[in-house]
Amino acid sequence: MNFRKLLKWIPTLAIMILLFALSAQSYEEQNLQPEIERKVTHTSASEWLDGISFTYAGREISAESLGTAGFIEFFIRKGAHFSVYGLLGLFVAFALNSGRRGRDFGWTVVISFLYACSDELHQTFMPDRTGLVEDVMLDTTGAAFGALVMLLIWRIVERRKAKARCD
Repeated sequence: MNFRKLLKWIPTLAIMILLFALSAQSYEEQNLQPEIERKVTHTSASEWLDGISFTYAGREISAESLGTAGFIEFFIRKGAHFSVYGLLGLFVAFALNSGRRGRDFGWTVVISFLYACSDELHQTFMPDRTGLVEDVMLDTTGAAFGALVMLLIWRIVERRKAKARCD
């Protein structure tokens, strides 16, 4: 493997290091609820969120069960899972870039899934943290989305190059 190909893995490694560092924090260090409490007026948010309820990892998720700030924090945290793993998927696909798009996509999902599993396992050793299968599924979905974005970028670039050759 040449040096240029190794450089393509730097963004992937940076995301993995970031994820590991975040997983090493206790829930209290990551708690967003005090800040949400300061920013959100409860009457308007409570009315808007009233009646929304679902189950995630065997727990009821609603403003009633978690409080308004806890409910909003749930979506922020899960959105962060999806987004950061989306970046991971994009960067893994970019680093792989073998030209065989289906294979690159498949390996991206496998690598991201395995990292998500290790990340959730790591969390089980941290204070006030748990590892959830549902988070692995969410992370993997985010990574697959990121890989699809990379595939779309490649397609656009390839079409522009083909058009430029024809002009």
